[in-house]
Amino acid sequence: MRFDTFNEVVTHYEKIKPVVSVCHTREQDIRPIGQRKRKFERIRKVDPETYCLLDGGYGNTLNQSRTLTPQFEQDMAPIMWVREADGDYIHIRNCAVGSMHMMRYAFLQSYLPSNVRFEYNQQGKHWIRAKTPTGYEDFPLPKTDYTWDYNIKEATKDDGRRLKFRANEDGTFTRVGEVFKVEKTTVDKELKKQWKGRIEAFYMQAAALAPMLDTTWNGRNEYRNVINEWCKENSLDVTTYGGINQLPNTLMRQIMEREDHPLRIAMMALVIRDIGGKQIITSQNDLTKIKSAYNRLMNKLLGMFETKEI
Repeated sequence: MRFDTFNEVVTHYEKIKPVVSVCHTREQDIRPIGQRKRKFERIRKVDPETYCLLDGGYGNTLNQSRTLTPQFEQDMAPIMWVREADGDYIHIRNCAVGSMHMMRYAFLQSYLPSNVRFEYNQQGKHWIRAKTPTGYEDFPLPKTDYTWDYNIKEATKDDGRRLKFRANEDGTFTRVGEVFKVEKTTVDKELKKQWKGRIEAFYMQAAALAPMLDTTWNGRNEYRNVINEWCKENSLDVTTYGGINQLPNTLMRQIMEREDHPLRIAMMALVIRDIGGKQIITSQNDLTKIKSAYNRLMNKLLGMFETKEI
């Protein structure tokens, strides 16, 4: 079932008989989109100009034992239709960072308009493919850091990571609303070219020193402590406990630029461990895999990915 317009949502909502049971009163206005047993997938009328299509995750106020607010439920709605003075708009939101919420993905694929599709791949990238006045376009739909903090019983600050489209009369959609930055999977080729020489030099030095570097559990802990202490002494509020990719790109670039940097050897040891560099090489394919892993890691550590506003 797909809703192409604001009016179609309203019409479907008005056709649904509210669920009334020992758990829910008529005043709660629980109106399932499809099967009544799946009441968590419902249409919520916020006001005559705002309707939320809810999947039951991240703000399900059906469960009265939870402390979530109706506002947070509305904020986290996968799909929200709004009628404004100048037209109708659809808001689309992904799930929260750190989750792989297949229920939300399936919900978006089921209830978005015919000319708007939710897509994702095995690399964890999500996007909306919408038919615009100039043709089909792809718009990244990143996950949100906006969550409910159960300790203080409040929502965190909304990062605004939702897509907003104006529904045009010809069935196309136009991206509107505030822009936000997203990281693309493509590498900034010009930036990578500038660092190519240093990346190669770091790799060759690490390969030469690899037999002498201790990449055991104890050895890695010593190297991490060296980096953590240096960061503390230099007023950097970061550690390697969550992995070396937690370190700022600026620090890694400093290490790559200076052969005498005090963290260069420690970083080499941790990089070697991350890319599986200490192994017996039996074929050219083994070497290629290690080099590919090294390049991928450097792209992350040095911040080589492009960012754009959408």
